[in-house]
Amino acid sequence: ATLRPSRKMTMICCCGRGTAALWLVVLLVTRIVDGFRIITATRSTRPPAIVSTRASPNDNSSSSDDPNRISASSIYFDIGVAGNDVGRLIFDLPNPHPLPHHAENVVQLCLGSRRSIDPQAHYVNCEFDYSPASVEDGMGRYRWAHQLRGRGRNAIGEATGSIVDADNQQQCTHSCYGGQYYGLPYIDTDTNDPGVRLTVTIRGPGHGSSKLTIVRVGESPSEWGERLLLNSGVIGTLRPESLPVLHAMARQRMGPPTVVAAGVVVEDE
Repeated sequence: ATLRPSRKMTMICCCGRGTAALWLVVLLVTRIVDGFRIITATRSTRPPAIVSTRASPNDNSSSSDDPNRISASSIYFDIGVAGNDVGRLIFDLPNPHPLPHHAENVVQLCLGSRRSIDPQAHYVNCEFDYSPASVEDGMGRYRWAHQLRGRGRNAIGEATGSIVDADNQQQCTHSCYGGQYYGLPYIDTDTNDPGVRLTVTIRGPGHGSSKLTIVRVGESPSEWGERLLLNSGVIGTLRPESLPVLHAMARQRMGPPTVVAAGVVVEDE
């Protein structure tokens, strides 16, 4: 005779299978929840991502990873003398830059990006050195340069430290009579270039600081020329349309030229 399971036995088997399936579902859900907790805990203990501010807004992704890129390609200084507006000096900076640390420091000082934590880290209301050597009066004393010392506070790195960019400096060293200079080479071939360069001090007093010098290489006597750049890093070139402002600044006798405002130039797209 064939033995058939009773109705009671069938119900017990069905209940057993249902209980086992339920426990499998509970175990699976528990493991998923535990895994999510571990991931969440790991994310909460990770340091926040550092977002670079070096890349220019107009840079594309293929070039923004270049360590020599700086955050602006042009900067300006609005100049005043004795309360009178003289005009705007605009300097173009190559990007990528041969001396990125020095150039970026100047850009950030123009922007005043660190003023919230260091009120002295900017150029506004800083005066250019003013003496007979900075006045173009035809008396032979003019040194063909205008120096802006700033406040001795840097906008990148340690505020009172010296910016050092030795590796890049070695790759952009230029020799001339009397020594060397760094950064952009001075090439007198462009007839539209007034030959005015923006420099920072690389060697000597004030090196690696906020000090800037506007150097009139192209208009200087032949015995000066490129020698005016010795021990400096050339970081920018004056735009031709700004030359009359520099002339007015150099030829006035009312007092020291002052930076009324500074910043970066945003070109119209």
